[in-house]
This record gives sequence, C-alpha cells and structure tokens, in this order.
Amino acid sequence: MRGVTARRLGFWGAVVCALVLSGCATRAATPRPIPPPLPPGPLFSPRATFRFAVIHTPKPGVPVLPKVEELVRERFTALRLAGEGAPLPSVRASERALKDHPLPEQGMLEIAARGLSPQEQAQLAASERVTVLEFTTEPPAFEAVRQAHALALELARASGGLLWDEHAGEFFSVEGWHERRLADWNGGEPIAQRHFNTRVYSEWDGTARLMTVGLGTFGLPDLGVQQVPAPLAHTVGTFLNLVAQLMLEGTAIRKDGVFPISVEALKLASYREALLEQVPPEAPRRTLIGLLPVDPSDVEGENPLLEVIFKARPGDNPSERPYAAIAEVFGTQAEIVHVEEDPELLAASRRAVEDLLTRIKPRFQEGLELESKLLVKARFTTHDGGIEWMWVHVTRWEGSALHGVLNSEPEAVPELKAGSPVTVGEDSLFDYILEREGGTEGNETQRLLLERAGKAR
Repeated sequence: MRGVTARRLGFWGAVVCALVLSGCATRAATPRPIPPPLPPGPLFSPRATFRFAVIHTPKPGVPVLPKVEELVRERFTALRLAGEGAPLPSVRASERALKDHPLPEQGMLEIAARGLSPQEQAQLAASERVTVLEFTTEPPAFEAVRQAHALALELARASGGLLWDEHAGEFFSVEGWHERRLADWNGGEPIAQRHFNTRVYSEWDGTARLMTVGLGTFGLPDLGVQQVPAPLAHTVGTFLNLVAQLMLEGTAIRKDGVFPISVEALKLASYREALLEQVPPEAPRRTLIGLLPVDPSDVEGENPLLEVIFKARPGDNPSERPYAAIAEVFGTQAEIVHVEEDPELLAASRRAVEDLLTRIKPRFQEGLELESKLLVKARFTTHDGGIEWMWVHVTRWEGSALHGVLNSEPEAVPELKAGSPVTVGEDSLFDYILEREGGTEGNETQRLLLERAGKAR
C-alpha cells in the first residue's frame, strides 16, 4: 500500500448494526436495501478484467501491436491473444490517441503521477499515443497476472513509454514498475501492498476514511473503512495491507460470516516474519472483522468494495473499535513518564504548553488544514489516585476545554480505552504534537527522553 491523501468529503450510504460485528455510516436520503452478506469461502471473483496502458513519449519507437503478438507467443506463454473462442487468461491490445483515453482529472492526475520525475511528468504531458492492454483471467491466476505485468514492462522498454495501472490509478516509469511490481515476484502470491494504493479522505469531524484501489487486478474486491480517528489512519492502512494479503492468499469468509485476521496465518514467509519482528510477543496477533458489501451505486469505478467492520464489545463506542482491533493484532506500546523530580523535563513541558496555548491554539481555532491533526498529552487520574499522562486527539477546543478521543491505551485508568471520547482542561496539559503536511511540530519532552536514552536521531 502507498497512502494517498485526498480532500474530497463524503460517506457511504448504508447503516449497519450487528450483535457481534458492528459499524456505522451516514444514512442515505433514500433508504436502499442492505446488500446480502458474503457467502463463505475465498473472496476471488470468477473472472477478472484489468487494464494496463503504455503511454508513448511522445510516440512509440517500434510498431507496438506486432510487438505484443511477438512477446505473447514467444515469452509470455501463460497468456493468449484475445479473439473469438480464445481461452483464458487472455490479452487484447489496442492503440489510440491519448486524448481519447480516460485519465484522472487534474487533481487526481497530480497524485497519480507523484512517482514520476519532473522530466517524466513533462514527457507524460507531451505524449500523444497510448497502447492499452486489457487482460482477462479466472482468479486466482497469479502467474498470468505476473506475466501481464512483465508484458507491459517489456512493451514500455521497447517503445520508450511510461506505464499506467488503471485499477491502482498510478503512473510508473519503467524502472519504477520493475522495482515495485516485479523485482521480488518470482512466482506464486506476490506482496499485495505493492499492487494497490490506499486513499485517505479527511472528514469534517476529525476522522478519516480509507479506501484501497487496485485489488481488482487479482479479482479481489477493494476495501474501505470509515470513522477512523485521524492519528490511527496510518496504522489502519497497515492493517488493510494485512487484510489484503490474507485475501490474496485465499483466506476464506467463515460460515458465521466473519473474516479471520492472523499474522501467523500468512503464507508469504518474508512478509509474515517482517510483521512478527514488529509485534510485541504478548500481542494476540489475531482478531475478527466483518466485510460488508457496499452498494455498487456508492462505489466509484468498476471494482466491488467491501467495508471493514470492526468487532464490537459491550459498552464500547465506534471510535474505540479500530484501536481495539489494532491492539489485538499489533499490540500496544506503553509510554511511562515520571516528572515529579525531573526539573529539566518539567521545564521542557512548560515551554511546550506555553507554545501550545499562545501559538497553536489560535491556529487550531481558526481552522487547521484538512490533513493536519493536533494531539496533546494530558494528565489523567488513575484508579489509585496517581497520575497517568496520555495522548488525546483534539477535535474541538472551546474556551479552556479540549474535546477529543484518547489516542493512548490506559495502564491504570480502567474506565477509559484507546478511542474513548474525553475532555481535558488546559491546566492538565504536558506537551503537544501538531502533524501537518510536510512536517511535525512539538513533542519536545519526548525528544528529551530519547536523547537521554541515546535514541535520538
């Protein structure tokens, strides 16, 4: 997965509640029937069609269509040239003027071309012709999909072109396509996250909506998740990578309708071991989710979309559920700070709070950029009368009261959970983090602690 931040707002239409698995979305103006649940079994569709395009800069250096036929017959024999009665998997090649080929609108076009160098972006702007390769497979068809990528790469090399993945919505140079899509794919299941992107939409209420694009290449539905607390968006993106990999490896919907998530169940050893190295040994490394089909009229593009529904627990609320799922799979990391007898740390905290109240507060109340988020470290009273410092994602700041959701897992405050709605006063603040596009401000006390521990970079 590569994250893409977008500004467009909006929610899907259905509202769904279940006893074990539960999630919410904004209700549509005209109620529509909830799509039927998914049947038990793997999530591959019976047939998949996907398109790659080679964009010639400014025009092909070789006759392209004869080159496609030559490569399919001589090198990429898992594919067949499409035609009447041709068996699958197949490829159909066509040429057209670039102006006649659908590409993203300007805003999304800039995002789609972000991996190209300035020179390559200039070449793209000057291009005139495009060769479209349309592949049809019967999933799972990993070798056919791998050869489809290799065919597009060889055609781009031979003709001096750039590559366009329609499902993932991204342009590539020849080198970028090889490195990201093919370099370590020698057969079998690939690393799923290298074949799709995750778009992150910032919402008006301080949450984020995530949606994958690109899994249709493998005959799989894309994934979406709503109402994610903004500080958790990156980690939920990692969670979606794991879900996608399990789907790609054939993990099935169970008979009770849930989809099992387990790090240790991953078949791809390199990916499994890389995750296990980052997960604390005491973490369960597994959870259960629901996958709810989204009404096709609410989905952009051709590929089906499934909404991820996090497991509900008695007495919880929707903002706590993604935190709980992440903790079950990836564990939590406690941060313990002792400040009573630490004059240097207290001085750093006073500087941070002064900066927060005099400089950051007016910016927040005037309105931060949509992608920005403010977290504050605040004091909470433990069950035995002590103090625990925890991070809060601020969504409203009214007078001296800061409202938001807890972004830490409490150690000794049993009535709270990560994701719980909380309100803290300005007199309880200790430090802050302002995350914005292009950088991060604050967290002076943490830097001081890291310097002492010899961990500062």
